[in-house]
Amino acid sequence: MPDVNFININADELYRQIMEELENGVGEPLYPGDERRIFGEALVPVFLAILSSANDAARQKMLKYARGTVLDALGERTNTKRLEAQPAKTILRFIVSTPQPTNIIIPKWTKATPDANIYFATDEEAVLKAGTYSVDVPASSVTGGAFNNGYTPDTITTLVDLIPFISGVTNIVTTYGGDDGEPYTEEGDDHYRERIRLASSKFSVAGPRKAYIYWAKTADPEIEDVEAFSPSPGVVKVVPLLKGGEIPDETVLEKVVAATSASDIRPLTDQVIVEAPTIEYYDIEVKYYTTAGDEGVVINNIEGSGGAIERYIQWQDTALGRDINPDQLRRLMLSPTWAEVPTGALRVDITKPVFTPLDKTQVARFSGNIAVTHEVVEE
Repeated sequence: MPDVNFININADELYRQIMEELENGVGEPLYPGDERRIFGEALVPVFLAILSSANDAARQKMLKYARGTVLDALGERTNTKRLEAQPAKTILRFIVSTPQPTNIIIPKWTKATPDANIYFATDEEAVLKAGTYSVDVPASSVTGGAFNNGYTPDTITTLVDLIPFISGVTNIVTTYGGDDGEPYTEEGDDHYRERIRLASSKFSVAGPRKAYIYWAKTADPEIEDVEAFSPSPGVVKVVPLLKGGEIPDETVLEKVVAATSASDIRPLTDQVIVEAPTIEYYDIEVKYYTTAGDEGVVINNIEGSGGAIERYIQWQDTALGRDINPDQLRRLMLSPTWAEVPTGALRVDITKPVFTPLDKTQVARFSGNIAVTHEVVEE
């Protein structure tokens, strides 16, 4: 769909109109250096900013351009709320130096911290039984967000809420599962916008494909792509894929099962099966040709950070059912249009990967095996 603008903004035309109106007003030509002409020229960027702001405000009435709280308002039309940040999980072990003759109650919401900035709190009340040294309690971060992940065992060791006889606390599991949800960022808005587009499908009780995709995406904000299809009558198979092409674990799959199988969502005749996608691995073995003058730039555009090979892997590995396509790699190597100096290879020989069709339950995955060489030739 082409871009839609409600106000046609043309700097040259605006400049002409302002000068014309000023000259008509004073009744004489305004030549370069005239203070009145300089004043008019200063008005041009002001009017451009005003018109651009008005155009942007009008465009945000459309789902394609809406962002932030305006996008939230559009989501209300279909009762589609922005997904909130999710807390990270771990297990805290509470310890006594000497076993006690009576039980010790660990209240729910007992907090511990690794650094006095991030806090984890117990999810439930627990009992450290008389005569024992420790008890393990599930805990969650007090605030949601991916920044709560990655605290390795024995790093959450400061007890915030002191409990008599408890001598120490530590996490025995690396913190995991924290997620930013759909934050007020470009990426968060894009994820939320896609769910709003799918939202109309959820109102059907017939179990359409897009309805299952919509509800699956509500299960976890990390879900980027979903395929839903019926392999046989009465059976619906749902296959989710996470951001960055990550394969969902059992925890995420269980969330999708719950989201797509609720009694007010799943038709009674449907049996829903949720599975992780199967992986089809591929290697990369290429040789490309360049001139001596362009050699440094071409190497950077192809093999450097953010170059053709890295972009190909990101494109290839992040969608379900996307055929393994060496021509996409060839296109990126020949025409690095994103680069500051968009100079690509003269010619590319690709040995691997070879074209491999994938079905809707498969996802491509780079094996890590790569061999890239180049040769300098005369143009």
